[in-house]
Amino acid sequence: MDLNTPENLIPKDIGALFVTPSLRLNFFSGESVTPWASVGGGYGRFLQSSDLNFYGANPGPSGTNTGVVQFGTGLDVWVWHRWGFRAEARDFYSGAPDLNVDTGRNRQHNYYVGAGIAYRF
Repeated sequence: MDLNTPENLIPKDIGALFVTPSLRLNFFSGESVTPWASVGGGYGRFLQSSDLNFYGANPGPSGTNTGVVQFGTGLDVWVWHRWGFRAEARDFYSGAPDLNVDTGRNRQHNYYVGAGIAYRF
């Protein structure tokens, strides 16, 4: 994620990794259209750039560890035997990365929306 501010205080960019084992509830399991919902929790890691937004080295930490809660929902559409398509949306509610400035928040929402091909085991 690129970060922007008119002052040269924050890292140039950050990356995020979330590992959140979850429980998933399928509705209409075995049908051709299967909506689902999931909830879980786990570990998150933000990686801050070693460079500041405009110039110079980042004086802050290079990484931040945090706990994460995940909420998600999706839809699986099975079109041929065990093959289908998936659309999903997830919210990873986590601690905030260390940006060298006080944002007034200690937690944040990290949204993910995706689509792809699914295979049923």
